[in-house]
Amino acid sequence: MAFTVSNFKSNMADGGGGARPTLFSVSINCSFDASLSFTSNESLLCKATSIPAANIAALPLNYAGRAYKLSGFRTYDNWTTTILNDENFSIRNKIMDWMYRLSGDADGMRSPALGMTNTPGEGTITQVGVDGLDKQSYKFYNMWPTELSEIALDWSNDAVEEYTVTWAYDYWTHGASQEENNSEISWT
Repeated sequence: MAFTVSNFKSNMADGGGGARPTLFSVSINCSFDASLSFTSNESLLCKATSIPAANIAALPLNYAGRAYKLSGFRTYDNWTTTILNDENFSIRNKIMDWMYRLSGDADGMRSPALGMTNTPGEGTITQVGVDGLDKQSYKFYNMWPTELSEIALDWSNDAVEEYTVTWAYDYWTHGASQEENNSEISWT
């Protein structure tokens, strides 16, 4: 069968014209202290992120002089978000406080009351369609910030400050949104 532009266009039209990388939302919740969770207004300052990759490591098995690859364990790369900085540093201060509570202050002193719990936090990325409805969501479990990047200061730059946060997590799940049916997202 020959390729035709009309077939391509009709397939894109059936799928809403294709998913847009600018239509997404992010929420981040700290389970051991709700004051460290992002508010809905702060979540709007999350400028960029990515849908996580899916990785299954290959386990080589040698047999009769040949290497055969078997499917191994699933691995999860760290997740990175880019955040626009407000003049109050509200999100950055929350992330720094979260990191202090997990590992202690800069002097190495750590209060037992501020230690890490079994479930540091959760994050969710939701892909939104051109119709404004939630289409697909990815949820990260047992998540915590591992790296808070620098903020470059420069007299010749007139842009809004931004920085990245790298998050470690145990695993993620995904699900299609059933928003049109007024039901919850189904996680798989």
